[in-house]
Amino acid sequence: MFWKKIEGINLWKVNRVFNKLALSKANLKQKVNNGVVVIPLEPKKVRELTTSSAKRKIEEKVRETEGFEVFRICLLEDCDPIYKEQLTLFGVSRWLEIPLKYT
Repeated sequence: MFWKKIEGINLWKVNRVFNKLALSKANLKQKVNNGVVVIPLEPKKVRELTTSSAKRKIEEKVRETEGFEVFRICLLEDCDPIYKEQLTLFGVSRWLEIPLKYT
């Protein structure tokens, strides 16, 4: 898991973020904005947006991580990650959004 990457996203780091969010209410409150948990990812250097099939693959791999499962269980909520990206001057900024039903 430590070296596993998908589209340049280190799954170990994403897993660690989800574990921290699940175990710390203060961390979770910090990341929640308007009922959505936002997790920033490493930007892409190439100014090219990801295809929809690659987005689905990223979301699926994130769902399969242990940290996301722990996060879902701690919230007692069925939530799905949504991969988002935006073209910038120097590349592509990327992040994960997880909408929550409660705030």
